[in-house]
Amino acid sequence: MNAFSRHLIRPRVRGALGVCGMASALLAGAVVAPAYAAAPAAVGVEAVTVATDPTQLDMETGQCRGASFNVQMTNSGDTPVYADATLSAPSALELQRTMISTYLPAGYTRDVPIPVTSPLGTEAGTYRVRVESGDSKATLRVTVTPSAPDPSGNLALSATRVSASSTHQRFKLCGAVDGDADSSHWSTSTGWNDATSRGWPDWFRLQWATPQTVGRVRMQTLDSTANPASRYGLRDYDVQVLSGSEWQTVASVRGNTQGLINSTFTPVQTTSVRILAMSSNGANDYSRIVELGVFGS
Repeated sequence: MNAFSRHLIRPRVRGALGVCGMASALLAGAVVAPAYAAAPAAVGVEAVTVATDPTQLDMETGQCRGASFNVQMTNSGDTPVYADATLSAPSALELQRTMISTYLPAGYTRDVPIPVTSPLGTEAGTYRVRVESGDSKATLRVTVTPSAPDPSGNLALSATRVSASSTHQRFKLCGAVDGDADSSHWSTSTGWNDATSRGWPDWFRLQWATPQTVGRVRMQTLDSTANPASRYGLRDYDVQVLSGSEWQTVASVRGNTQGLINSTFTPVQTTSVRILAMSSNGANDYSRIVELGVFGS
């Protein structure tokens, strides 16, 4: 081979080596780059399974007569993962949430509570909540029974909707219409407390799908040995009913220091009643209702 031929071949050899060198450099780069292999795996890995606890649930219709179940997400693999689960149900059931996204260490099970309710008017029957995560599926059977009218005639217990201006995170909105008027259970299992200390007015509202005849409202504010109404109870408030699109005051309470107050008035038909609170005895801090009752007379 003459020098001219060697001159022509040499660049090709160098070029081939250059490609290999680039490949080696890339490989080297992959080795020295940040190691992401230890990061959580993607959603939908087969190691994640879902289940419900319990697998069967019984409840009555109504916003405040629902129940709760746990979605259990288990990572049976050897590496941590971020996992999603979706929940679906027929219109007869209302789920507080339909998506769960969570981090699961290896071998870990996470319980996620899911409140569920059934609207008033739902037919009796068994309905199903379906939970899916990747290829794993679970089904919860929910047996729904229509709520019976309260024997005492308390319309508050059959309200279609319960709402408030705000609710303190330690309390439940339905705590004021759960049938428990015992102030010793305050903040543990019953009662409504607004979330705006010294911010007035506050309101707590009941609504019905059809007009109701209302002539008496019974309001139980906080009153116990540890928390007397004279210090912690609701002092000034109005009882109002919805008339057309306007609120009409049918009773007013001022300077109250008692735990239980009955306000009677000429019976009216309305689809909504509310307590409009304007001050409390606790240095005007919070509105506190242990139990609210609404009656025809």
